[in-house]
Amino acid sequence: MALRVIEIVTPRSDKDEVKKSLEEHQPDAGYVFWASPLDDEDSLSFRVVLDVAETANVMDELEERFAWTDKYRIVVYSAEATLPRLDKLAMEEEEDGDSSDKKDKSVQAAVSREELYADVLDTSLLSRHYVMLVTFSCLVGVIGLLRDNVAIIIGAMVLAPLLGPNVGLSLATTLGDMKLARSSLLTLAVGVLLCFVLSAGVGLILGIPEMTHELSVRSMTSYSDIILAMVSGAAGIITVTLGVPTSLVGVMVALSLLPPLIAGGLFLGAGMFPEAGGAGLLFAANIICLNLAGVGTFLIQGIRPLSWYEKERAKKATIQAALVWTVLLAALIGLMFLKTH
Repeated sequence: MALRVIEIVTPRSDKDEVKKSLEEHQPDAGYVFWASPLDDEDSLSFRVVLDVAETANVMDELEERFAWTDKYRIVVYSAEATLPRLDKLAMEEEEDGDSSDKKDKSVQAAVSREELYADVLDTSLLSRHYVMLVTFSCLVGVIGLLRDNVAIIIGAMVLAPLLGPNVGLSLATTLGDMKLARSSLLTLAVGVLLCFVLSAGVGLILGIPEMTHELSVRSMTSYSDIILAMVSGAAGIITVTLGVPTSLVGVMVALSLLPPLIAGGLFLGAGMFPEAGGAGLLFAANIICLNLAGVGTFLIQGIRPLSWYEKERAKKATIQAALVWTVLLAALIGLMFLKTH
């Protein structure tokens, strides 16, 4: 069972209020907590140890009560283990209490909204390291496609620098966060442009000595590619919200954002325009399906703003984005239909 620690730094004068709030929700969430004095003699630190699945609900309750004022600081971090086990404590409380008296909880993501936002933000910011990662991933992908080497291509997929900005864009849409949306779009645009220019340059200089199998399969788009992109995108978002980054490797390989983009650049540089168009169509399908599935999965996972006015803004942004991605997907399917008939 994955665990989280929520630390609440509060003035000593508010000790009773914080303790009362934590005790009110303790039977439902099944957590343990304690208070410790801090060195400044004016503050206390409450530490709450809980199952990661309860983090979102507990954080919402704490944010409603405490996060709006500068007197408090709430920090979330991982915990490896605790004794006695929390699942045993929760079972004992469930046996002692009446389960019918417990309030119903809406479906929530495993990690809290704030923890998810921090994780996604790290991969959505444009930085020197991101540019280097895109460059190296592109070069690895170029070598793999030209040599028809699946293992090398998988290496480029696992690096997956374009996945983070797309996840950031989906989360920004769900939360109505324009700052995160602009940052994600800028990072994604720079990554796509850099990768395409590099691969087109290689295609212009070296050409394509022979049409390898790995290149040919990325010069066309089928309806199964759309289904794969939708399912992989949804699986990726679930993996992110569960806080299990190691499971994301399989999603990176299945979604395959870089190879069709690199193939499109190689084809264009070599003057193979029909093949370049087919690869570009496949890349566009992956981007569209990833974002459409991302927005839907975030909503199903219960990722929403806390305040009512932010919810209204987020609802409007989500509807607009969903319409845009749906129209783009319909246009893409239409192009595929015309191309095959």
